[in-house]
Amino acid sequence: MRCRTFALSTCAFALIAACGDDGGSTERFCDEILTNRDAILTTPATADEIDDFVGLYRRLGEAAPLAIGEEWQALVVNYETASTVEPGDAESVQRAVETALRTERSAVAVREWVSTNCGVDLPEVPTMQPPATTVAPSVPPTDGAGEEGG
Repeated sequence: MRCRTFALSTCAFALIAACGDDGGSTERFCDEILTNRDAILTTPATADEIDDFVGLYRRLGEAAPLAIGEEWQALVVNYETASTVEPGDAESVQRAVETALRTERSAVAVREWVSTNCGVDLPEVPTMQPPATTVAPSVPPTDGAGEEGG
């Protein structure tokens, strides 16, 4: 059976690669992240830059260790889908939004993993889920009443 889209063939390749004995190496992957840091952090502005950006994420995915490989592949699919958006085509925009929503946890996981293991801070990931917050317990103010003084 022939894959009809490039995204499907890329996913299939990632699954085959993930079944290897050791997956990618953290050291090699982090070296690639550091080498390509500026390109990763630069938002593509032209169609050629978008293609290069998606290609870079695919290549980095080949080096991704198993610990983050699945999440990285989700980012690749997200960027591939976003690269197919046609201005004025609501359906293509909706498809990209849905893919971004499905992959937001992977994006957060990649950001945290890369920061922890590679020392590279990727941009904050906008998410639909509000960040977890801790609310401090309310303590009533004291007015000095009932205090023993000396």
